[in-house]
Amino acid sequence: MKKKKVIAHIHSRIKKLADAAIDRGDIESCERTSDDIYLIKRSTDLIPTTYTAVGAGTLLYLLNSLAQNTETNQ
Repeated sequence: MKKKKVIAHIHSRIKKLADAAIDRGDIESCERTSDDIYLIKRSTDLIPTTYTAVGAGTLLYLLNSLAQNTETNQ
């Protein structure tokens, strides 16, 4: 039962990070498939890149951290 809560929290956090990245223009879209794979399209990509939940979470977290660091240094 606890595992489902943790997984739901991870997907919820990824969605929040993806929405923020889309708003900033870092990515164009982030779609979760039925098998918990994420398709993330960046403006520089011709096709969406496939990520696991861990990979998507890491990429989005790093983009968010970079954006926050850039805002702090301006």
